[in-house]
Amino acid sequence: MTQFEKHKNYNVELTLDSGEKFRIYANWIHNNTLDHFQGWHCEAGHTRFYIDKYYNIWDGMCCNKMLGNVLGDWELVYDNVCQKPTCTGCTDDLVATKYKK
Repeated sequence: MTQFEKHKNYNVELTLDSGEKFRIYANWIHNNTLDHFQGWHCEAGHTRFYIDKYYNIWDGMCCNKMLGNVLGDWELVYDNVCQKPTCTGCTDDLVATKYKK
């Protein structure tokens, strides 16, 4: 038996090590304190990014890694590793693909 359940409304597909897949809502991950991805690879910074009020471009709202500034040079990150203890940015950060190598 697993702690995961299939949600009718979902925005994330979760794949367990066993290969079993669940479609869940991202907020459920946070509400159940399962948002610990430190050391995992994350596609934030490649598939999405965040621009702050100073025009700095970050990999996500978590501000894990600065990519540059809108007014200067910047580039997307293709192999981003999470340095944060929890994924606390927002739901958009939670839906970015995450995986362990």
